[in-house]
Order: sequence, then C-alpha cells, then structure tokens
Amino acid sequence: FRIFQLLTLLSAMVNAQSDCRLWLAPSSLSTEDAPKLGLFAGVNYSAGDVVGQPELAIPLIDFVDEWNRRNELDEMIISFLEGFMWTTDYAGAKWESRHGTVMFIPGHGILANYHSGDYNVDWSQSSVLLRTPPVVPEAGKAHPSRGAITPYFNLTITATQPIQTGMELFANFGEVWDGNGTDVYQDKLVRSDYKEADKLVDALLDFMEQYRDEMTPQVADDVLEFITRTILTTAAGQRAKAIKSLIPAHPGKLQAVKDVGGTFNYRNPDLVKSPKWLLKHGTCIDNIRSGPSTIPEAGRGAFTTRHIKEGTVIAPMPMIQIPEIDLLNIYPLDHEAEEPDFDQPPMGQQLIMNYCFGHPESNMVLMPVGPMVTLINHSREQANAKIKWASRGDKPWGNTDWWLDMHPSELVEDSYKYIGIVMEVMATRDIRQGEEIFIDYGDEWQEAWDEYMEAFQEVHSKDPSWPLKADDLNVEYKSKPFKTMREITSDPYPKGIKTACFVEWEELPDGRPRQTKNGKDIAGWIGPTEPKDYSGSKMFDCRVIERSEQLENGLWNYTISGEMQIENVPHAAIRFVDAYYKSDIHTQGAFRHPIGIPDEIFPQPWRDGREQVDDGE
Repeated sequence: FRIFQLLTLLSAMVNAQSDCRLWLAPSSLSTEDAPKLGLFAGVNYSAGDVVGQPELAIPLIDFVDEWNRRNELDEMIISFLEGFMWTTDYAGAKWESRHGTVMFIPGHGILANYHSGDYNVDWSQSSVLLRTPPVVPEAGKAHPSRGAITPYFNLTITATQPIQTGMELFANFGEVWDGNGTDVYQDKLVRSDYKEADKLVDALLDFMEQYRDEMTPQVADDVLEFITRTILTTAAGQRAKAIKSLIPAHPGKLQAVKDVGGTFNYRNPDLVKSPKWLLKHGTCIDNIRSGPSTIPEAGRGAFTTRHIKEGTVIAPMPMIQIPEIDLLNIYPLDHEAEEPDFDQPPMGQQLIMNYCFGHPESNMVLMPVGPMVTLINHSREQANAKIKWASRGDKPWGNTDWWLDMHPSELVEDSYKYIGIVMEVMATRDIRQGEEIFIDYGDEWQEAWDEYMEAFQEVHSKDPSWPLKADDLNVEYKSKPFKTMREITSDPYPKGIKTACFVEWEELPDGRPRQTKNGKDIAGWIGPTEPKDYSGSKMFDCRVIERSEQLENGLWNYTISGEMQIENVPHAAIRFVDAYYKSDIHTQGAFRHPIGIPDEIFPQPWRDGREQVDDGE
C-alpha cells in the first residue's frame, strides 16, 4: 500500500510538471566558483506574453546610503544586497524618501539573470504604475495592515521576443549594466553587437533572395566575405571584429541563424534546456498565484494553481542572507545634517522585516526570493503547508552542509556572495486548486501580532479614521477633475499628497511662445499614449495650472508646471503620490516581525546570541 501511495504521488508530480510554465534550475551562467540559479520557460511564449505571476516590490528606505555602512560587516552586507536591488522607478516609489531608497522584487526581479548579449523579458511598468488600489484597507479607515504590507504590487514581466520552451530568461537590467559605451573592449560581445549582427544577417538574406537566380555558391561566398571584411570594417569601426565573429562563415547557415531567433540564440545554444534536463535539474515554480487573502488583515495571499498532493513541494524558497538584523533599523532623520541621528533609539524597522524569516536566537534573517512565496500568509488553524530545508538529492542547487555550519557573518564574504541557502514550502495535506496556502509563522510571531493588535484596538477602537492617501485619491479622481493651483489655495488636497505626471514632450510649433514670462520652457505633451510606454523614469513632480473644458470622453486636458510647462496633458497621465516619508510604510508603530523558522530545524552555528542580547536590554 505504501508503494502504491508513493507511485501515485510520483505520477501526480510528473503530470503537474508536464504543463509547468516556469522552472527554477541552475543558470546557464553558473560556475563552480559563482553558482547561480535561473528561470526557464516551460512553454513557448510569444512577444508580449506575460511570463509568470505578478510580484510585490518591497522598498528599503534610505538603505544604501553611506551612513548605513558604519562598519566592515555592514559594508559587506549592503554591497552584497545591492546586487539584487532595483531602482524605485520601476514601481513609481521614488517619492518614498529623499535619499538612497531601493527595492527588492522577489521572483523574476532576482532570479532572472543578466546577460550582456540580450534580454528576452522586461518589466511591464504600467501594470504597477497604473494599478488599481486594493479594496482593503478602506479609504480613510485605520487597518492593522497599514504600514505592515507593501503597497507596491502587480509588477509584471512580459516577453520581449519569442521564447522557446527550455530557454533561460534574461531580464533587462538597464543601460548602466550593459556597458555599451565606446570604451568597451573590442573583443567583448555586448548587446548592441548582436543587434547589429542580426540586422546584417537580415540584409544578407534579403540580398541573396533578391538575386537568387544569379547567386551561385561561389558568388554567395564572395558577397559574404566582401561584406564582412570590407564594408563591415568601415561601417562598424572598432566593433567590426566582434560583430563579424557572430556572422556564420558559410552563407548556407545564415537562414539557420534566422530560424533560431538571431545571432544570440545561434551562438548560445546551451541557453535552451530540454524538458528532460529541466525535470532532472529543476523544479516547477508555477504552483502559486496571487489574490486578495481570505484573511482581512493580510492584504494579498498565495493560492494554488493546481491540486497539490500531501508531501509535495509547493514552491522552493531560495534565500538571501542578511547576517545583521539591526541593519534593518530606521533612525530619526536629521534633515539639516541629511543623515540619521544614530544617538537616538531606532524609530522602526524596514518593511522587509515582515517578509524575512528568522529565529529569536540569531542576528541573521533570510529574505525569500522564490516567485510568489512572500504572499504566503500565517494561520495556525488553517496551516496546510510548512517550511523545510531543501535537500540536495538529485538537484544540484540544494543546500550544502557547510552553509548551515558557518557563522552568519561569514556568509557575506566574497566566496559566499550568491544565493546558496534554499528552503521549501511543502504541503502537509492535500490542497485543492484555488485554495489559499498558509503556514504557521511560529509562537514568537504570534505573540508579537497579538500584542500589536491589542495596542491597535486600544488606539483605534474609538476613532477608526485614517488620513487619506494617494491610492485613495487615485480612485476618487479617476473621473473627477484635478484641481488647479488657484483652486488648491482655498480647497487643498489632504496633507502629504501631491501630483505627479507621466510626460514625453516635444517643442511647440513655430509661432507659439517657447518660454513663460519667468523663463520656464514650454512644450507640448506627446506621450505616453499606450500602457506599454509608461515607465517610472517618465514620471515627474507636477502641478496643474490650467484645466480645459470637459472633453467628449468625459475627462479633461491640463497645462501642468514642473521643471517645464507642458500643455495638453491628458487626465490619465496625472497620478497622486504620497509625499516624501508620508506613505503608510512610514507609520510609527506599524507591525514589524520576521517569520519564525522552527527551532528544531534552525542550525546551531547560526544562533549567535540575539535573544540573550535582547533580554539583557
């Protein structure tokens, strides 16, 4: 009977993985000295397809500034974490603070690697910038989740080109990472080289097709040699050698380059893995989707995408190690000195604390970066899953024993600056498709939450009101006219809220004034006009100075003032944002506590005395 159960479980796992859309496995870029995990397509994706599930973005407020690098360990930790962080533009969070705020974006944001040659997925920034605010918390009402969960969600990745089954996903990390400047070594292939080589392959194929009747094999060889040796050298300059290395030496192989999707795929066939390889070396990571939690205080939750059998791994949890929990403390900011006052006690902790796993006897916390796992909520009564250490087994990316035997401070030394700690979420009973996943966060977390809720009720039971926030006004003003600066003087917006505009502009036509009386440039609004064109880098402070009559679509156009004066800005291009340090994230006394790792599985060498230190205080 036991053998029958095991065979049934194995059959269910194989069937579930046969339709898996996304895999986690060792990256094609992984080496023995620098191991890397990567994401791989489980199906064919077309350009524009959404890949995986939307994720959260978790801001770290004023975190990467020099003032936080107060000792060697802090410097090592921050420099390690910086390699996994994104700028706030990607989620429109640039107004969270005036200094070095960055974001953690789990899932694709950390596990989709960078390749200098190409990228095949990119953020659809409009999905988060134009997101519809959640129903909970209710506008103007206090709620336990305020300040305890990130308001930035729905960060979506889409395919930028066709992606075949088994292809590793590479994300667009931005121009700073590309290094496509003129000082790049000539022999180093960069993204622009592949793009130019693809253009050349297309041009050669078109030319040979146009003169197909006259194109003998010898003529084709002569044309290819002349183009790559003479014309390419003149046209491409110092990049000619690199581009030529991407062009097949035989004309007959040019079509093969085109058929596999271009010179990048042709040169790097090892980036595509077979289904058999993925099944052996990887694990399926599309068992979870996001949605509003069934627990009112929890915000969003994690739900199964398919039936999960008891004992099945629902999701892997690769972890990023943060060996010093006190580095997540936030101190009062001295705005005159433009740095925190470390002589004062901490005023709170970074929001990321609520998404990390830890233990009361350890200074180290672990940030999970597996897709969707940060959405798994706590319920002692409804728990249907638990966390455990990933065993290596036949997966080459499981935990290695020596990581669990080391002191936390050693885990950010140069030899260990990679994701080497992996836990798993395992089903403790059968879980139906569409059912919410819960784990037990532990006794310490529960006690901290109960204490927080008691204080919350004491403060807000008689007066449940809460200041309106930017998300509230974005709902209210979706079809309501924005106020002009003159109107605001007598009827201001709620405190701590301001307007921001998405702007692409062009010079005004001849005959129109190009500057205001005060010398500010005047331009015309031309975009963004499509959701795909919205990005945080096009989002600027602005104030409405004029409003048109109501248009046929029921909305309005505006003249706005910021660094420039822009005319004909449509209603949809204006959003409310919370001013610096005014969003719910900065709420004094908001709940903060790491999720508990069970005592019986927590490594002894990691117990570096935090509980004793806390008791001594």
